[in-house]
Amino acid sequence: MTDPSATRDQPLIAIDVVPMSFTTGGGLRVATARRQYDPYAGQEALPGVLLDPAELLVDAARRALETKTGIGRPAVRHLAQIGAFDGPDRDPRSAAISIAFVAVVDVPDEASGGPAGDPSPVWRDPTGAEPSLPFDHDRIIQAAVDDVRTRLWRDLPLTRALLGPRFTTADASRLQAALVGAAPDPGNLNRALRTNPALERMTEPSSTGSRGGRPPAVWTWTD
Repeated sequence: MTDPSATRDQPLIAIDVVPMSFTTGGGLRVATARRQYDPYAGQEALPGVLLDPAELLVDAARRALETKTGIGRPAVRHLAQIGAFDGPDRDPRSAAISIAFVAVVDVPDEASGGPAGDPSPVWRDPTGAEPSLPFDHDRIIQAAVDDVRTRLWRDLPLTRALLGPRFTTADASRLQAALVGAAPDPGNLNRALRTNPALERMTEPSSTGSRGGRPPAVWTWTD
């Protein structure tokens, strides 16, 4: 029988967050932040913190966003846990387990990183992070994209956070193409939008319509 008083090494518990945004101008992007301390000081990585003893996971995720990227609570549209990541070599400091979150956040189209020490995030294509990120953050980003892809339209709060309060059919097509890798069939997409009870088509013309042509279909949420 194991002695309950015996000292046992415990792995570090890290909370890593994948900030994600989707805009008409920028498409689907994820954010990294420049690390200020070793290991990997000066390199871009996902915002993350070590869990405090009495801290809730979601509170640690919000702390990581705030302290590492400057993304405060008002800018977070949706926050959800996507899984746990382990492995003996994922952190050079010690054995560590990462509890990962995806955060859909509201950011300007031209967001970019600042100088060293600036908490501004660096926004990038989730499928083309170069160079590779430290730890296993490339794997966590891929898992976040996979998770969002499987939950798109099934998870209405997540989908609404990505598309915003109103969006065009073209926006929905671009988001699906970014997640899946191929644009959806236009007829199938239009049918899915028309028959979705959570959506209604707006009657007023959109300012994004082309001159002299039909304005694009604009959708909003029913609640």
